[in-house]
Amino acid sequence: MSAHAIRYRRERWVTPDGQTTIAPLPEGTEGHFGPDLRRFMLMQYHQGQTTLPRLTALLQSVGVSISKREVQRLLTEKHDEFLAEAREVLRAGLQTSPWISVDDTGARHKVANGFCTQIGNDRFTWFGTRPSKSRLNFLDLLRAGHTDFVLNPAAFDYMRGRALSAPLITLLAEQPEAIFADQAAWQAHLDRPGFTDLTITPEHADRFAGHRFASRPDPVQIATEGAIWGSIHAHDFLRDAVLLSADSEPRSEEA
Repeated sequence: MSAHAIRYRRERWVTPDGQTTIAPLPEGTEGHFGPDLRRFMLMQYHQGQTTLPRLTALLQSVGVSISKREVQRLLTEKHDEFLAEAREVLRAGLQTSPWISVDDTGARHKVANGFCTQIGNDRFTWFGTRPSKSRLNFLDLLRAGHTDFVLNPAAFDYMRGRALSAPLITLLAEQPEAIFADQAAWQAHLDRPGFTDLTITPEHADRFAGHRFASRPDPVQIATEGAIWGSIHAHDFLRDAVLLSADSEPRSEEA
């Protein structure tokens, strides 16, 4: 390893109205450091588990003039392009893979306990950390960054599989809208027919009384899970694919 310094001579122009225009730096260069150094730092810190002081010492030992504060800034700021790249990897994997394995483990983030979920197979691996562990959260991860809710055949099949009553499914199916851009739009759609006022349908109250489930099924939650599953199918994720999970919760589905 060695430091490679490049001197950029950038044209600077002043327009007749007094505005200053400066030639841009090459794509990926932020401040005094290029994309290769940033990739190396991110890999060492997150994958190699190198501490901040050790990473700073390593860079300085090969001739990089950088401070600990600058290393911290490069590790935490302006990572939209890396996050977008990771999201596209997940989307490509969900669209093309015949099978997906999932697992999760406890993880602390910002001094709070959370859960890190792994999604992948022999071709890719993706990790996402969330504060909670639930079926709803897992389905949201499988949307791979999309925020829409979709009512389609896949969504209604999911709702029937989770024992949502036929009248409630019919109520949703009869509404003119089928695609909702985000959580707010979906919530407003449920509010209009009074769906959110329900807790459990009368015809299922006796069925779940005394059952081993810790709580009775929530129609709003089941409908929301179904609409997210509909979104997953609408984006061509997990078509003809199998999900494999070692979790005791029966959240894995065969798509």
